[in-house]
Amino acid sequence: MAKVMLVVVLTVLAAHALALLGLLGYGWATGRLGAEARAQYLATWRGEKLVAPAPVEAASPQQESPRQASRRIAVAEVQREMLSREVERDIEVARSMQATLAEGWKKYEADLQRLQQERAAFEKQVAAYNQTVQSEGFQKALKSYSQMKPKLAKDDFMAMPDDQAVQYLAQMKSDTATQIFQQFKTPQEQEKRLRLMKLLEEMRTVSRSGPAAAGALAAGAAGR
Repeated sequence: MAKVMLVVVLTVLAAHALALLGLLGYGWATGRLGAEARAQYLATWRGEKLVAPAPVEAASPQQESPRQASRRIAVAEVQREMLSREVERDIEVARSMQATLAEGWKKYEADLQRLQQERAAFEKQVAAYNQTVQSEGFQKALKSYSQMKPKLAKDDFMAMPDDQAVQYLAQMKSDTATQIFQQFKTPQEQEKRLRLMKLLEEMRTVSRSGPAAAGALAAGAAGR
């Protein structure tokens, strides 16, 4: 009877051992039985009381030393100063550009006003010129100077104001004006010729006989 009981007890113990080993093997194979879990199983098997591990305290950030704080503040001050200087420089450049634009705009307005005044004066001169050359007296005098000997016509033009003489020259045929200009020979006559040439050049856009102006220019070039 005692042997039978011993066999039963050993059989039960062996079954428990096999079950425990199987459970441990399954946990180990599936990764569910870590070191902490194994320790809990063994402690439970032995009847011991487990003590929960002390929680790991998070490492507190290292406190900044006064020297490090001073260095950080100094770097921040340098950066702020550099940024401030860049902003001031940009503002100065913007002000300079604004002043340049303002000065340029002022000059543009002055030039525009001057050009408008010159255009008005020019148009007035053109109107007076057209009125003069269309008058009967002017046409008669033009015909007379055109048929006159070049030397005599030159003498009359020398006695005339430049603006009056150039009106006749501008209305003459090219060859006639050229022959008259060829008669300007003395230094005083050469000065007169140059002034008349300049006026003819200015009047080329309003002159009704463009060939006369071209002939006058050619004569001036030949007389030099």
